[in-house]
Amino acid sequence: MTLSARKPPGSAPFSRYAPFTRRPLARRIVCATALAVSAVLSAPAARADEPATGTLIREAYDYAFPLFKLSQYRWTALETTGARTSTTLNRFAHAREIATPDDRWANSPIVDALYSTAWIDLARGPVTIDTPDTAGRYTVLTLIDFYSNTFFYAGHRTTGTAPQHYLLVGPGWKGAVPDGVRLVRAPANDVYVNLRVAVDGPADLAAANAVQDGFRITPESAAADVSTHVPSRIQPRDDDAQNFVAIANQMLALDPPPAHDSALVERYRRIGICGAECAWDRLPDDVRAAWKEAYPALEQQFVKTYLAAAGSHGWINYNPPGSKLGTTEQRDYPLRALALAMGMGILGVSRDEANYWITFRDAHAQPLLGSRRYRLRLPPGGIPSNAFWSVSLYAVDPDGQFLNANPIGRYQISSRTRGLAVNPDGSIDIVLQAARPDGASAANWLPTPADGRPFTLFARAYEPTGSVLQGTFAMPSAEPVQ
Repeated sequence: MTLSARKPPGSAPFSRYAPFTRRPLARRIVCATALAVSAVLSAPAARADEPATGTLIREAYDYAFPLFKLSQYRWTALETTGARTSTTLNRFAHAREIATPDDRWANSPIVDALYSTAWIDLARGPVTIDTPDTAGRYTVLTLIDFYSNTFFYAGHRTTGTAPQHYLLVGPGWKGAVPDGVRLVRAPANDVYVNLRVAVDGPADLAAANAVQDGFRITPESAAADVSTHVPSRIQPRDDDAQNFVAIANQMLALDPPPAHDSALVERYRRIGICGAECAWDRLPDDVRAAWKEAYPALEQQFVKTYLAAAGSHGWINYNPPGSKLGTTEQRDYPLRALALAMGMGILGVSRDEANYWITFRDAHAQPLLGSRRYRLRLPPGGIPSNAFWSVSLYAVDPDGQFLNANPIGRYQISSRTRGLAVNPDGSIDIVLQAARPDGASAANWLPTPADGRPFTLFARAYEPTGSVLQGTFAMPSAEPVQ
């Protein structure tokens, strides 16, 4: 296949499918759950009169985790040249290819859609965002603040598939909006743009790439037009409590928290997180020591939470009923941090736009293994959704979970899979085994690891409907077959 050599303004190519570089924590979560390995420390209990330092550190870490992680992703994109997301401000980096088993730099690669990402600094001035006529193709463009809250959606579900024009401005901007342009006001100046464009296999790739090229970001002024480099911020570093505190304070100063969080952030002043007025060097020795002692276990707490959910449910529902993830109404900050820490391409999506489920256990709570055979029976019509649904399979190894190489090159079963066998009642049996099944069931075969390794299943529903949104839908478990 060939890609167009022409690069439209506001775009830059990057390889494959996912918006970020490989994420160590995500690999640890996957391996811990699939291989049942976990040993985590918990934060100290609070005193009756005031929160203990350890408790406040845990709370502040959860709250500020998105500020740190998004700063880390931004740094990779804007301050390095060799990353798959490397670009400049106000310029899309596009994934041009569908993921394959050879892609091992990110976990749970999506094969339903192509990703594009961009970074905007509205302190430099507004930008216009133009979206093309997608001819009915599913797309979703999300605008996300550095607290990982999505404040605007454009695309198939919300604004349709006709061309659109938006003027994106910062919180303090004043000015005239041109006719035919919709004003979008960001809650803060730093904005992460995440675009998903549906792709239906290799034959559809060129058309999907052309749709990507129709999305453009244009600065409104010369000051906002950054074509090469941006002034450096603090470089984020893993496993460094002092660096985490510095990044959190930098971003709280650049992008002040929502008004409803002001009292909460003030509560964290005692442990050194409050914005420009706080700094590591101003902290008492005992608080710095508490940070250093607690920090190595803080991210591991996400593993513990994930394991707890996996132990009590066959499928883990990423965005259950009542969840406000992917919206500006989100107030469950540990859950917000956990969703981001999972690192599975689920940043900033509300349950109205998409819902995800993941499992690594069968109907009897046993690990899913390539050495066994299973049947996963979906209800008539599959997973209720307006756009499409899919069930993807990922092989697990010590380095993470990745698409499973197999003789037919199939990595998922979806509503777009051609030739699926359907039962008389409309239900769909997905056949999970390493060897090709006999007869008509081969049409529904989703190959498992031939070497018997563990695997996970990841179900996705785009524009979920009915029982999914109502909270009554339950993903069926994989039943062992003798």
